[in-house]
This record gives sequence, C-alpha cells and structure tokens, in this order.
Amino acid sequence: MFELYEERLKPESCGKVSAKLLRCSSCRAAKYCDAACQRSHWRRQKKECGALGGLMSRAESVARNDLEKRRDATAMFILGLRLGTGDEGIPRNPSLACELYEAATTVQKPIPGGHPVAMLRLALHYEVGIGVKQECERAFKYYSLAVQHPGQVGEESMCQALLALSRFHKIWSWRRGKI
Repeated sequence: MFELYEERLKPESCGKVSAKLLRCSSCRAAKYCDAACQRSHWRRQKKECGALGGLMSRAESVARNDLEKRRDATAMFILGLRLGTGDEGIPRNPSLACELYEAATTVQKPIPGGHPVAMLRLALHYEVGIGVKQECERAFKYYSLAVQHPGQVGEESMCQALLALSRFHKIWSWRRGKI
C-alpha cells in the first residue's frame, strides 16, 4: 500500500519522491517537482497532454454543470414538491421531499438566503408532521425565515405564513400564561 502511495508522489521526469508536486496546467495528469523537470519531460509528454487536456476540460465542464444543478435551490424545491405530492408519476415520498426542502432553504442560488417557498413547505410539514416529526419550534423558524422574503413569496403564501406565526405566538403566549 505504501508503495502505491509513494508512486503517486513521483514526478514524471526525474522520479524523485516529493510531497509537493506541480501538475501540468493543461492536462493536470502529469506531475513534476519543478519547472526544470517539466521542461525536460515536455517533448515526451506534449502529444499526450493535448489529448488529455481536451478530455479533462470536457469532464470538468460536465462536473461543473452537475454541481451547478445541485446548488440550484429552485431545482431542489421542484423535485421536493413532486416527491411531496406524487406528481408526474413520481412515487410520493414526503420525508425525502422534506430533505430537499431543507437543502433548498440553505442553498444561496438563485435566491440569496435560500428558497422562501421551500421554507413555507418545510414549515407546513413540521407544523403538521408530514414526512418529519411534528415540531412547532422548527415550523415557527421556517415560517419566520420565509416572511423575510416578501417579494419572492406570493401574497397567499405570505398570508398563510403570517397567520401561522400569529397562531404560534398565541399558543406560546397562552402556554406561558400571558393570555
């Protein structure tokens, strides 16, 4: 096992073992201990580098697009909505829908601060106990976060959130003996 690890620490040209190796900026596959080592190996590596560089850039592009999709709160919310309702032939799975709503509330793209409609859906799930354990405190938290985005939540949804917040406030005030 150590031999395999040691092999990964060897540069292409000179074969010296080093913990800090430089990578070829084009293909990122060839490793060198310094610029002189890279120059001495360049004639042998030039053809491979062009082919590998193209493959690497395509792979990076695919990976970047995939990462962008995973960081998109709207895409997470829509999939969560479909899982929560069982739309479009997708089997209903409220707990997975809640996980996606939760992720959409933390992702900053395309809406800074998270997806407010996902916050509302998650608050409703916590309030009623759909797909998650019923927790009024967490429902209150997500309703509170959602109303901080008034322009990005529809009027009807905003009214529902404000009504829920006032309902929670009355319940907690009653429990504390203030009403």
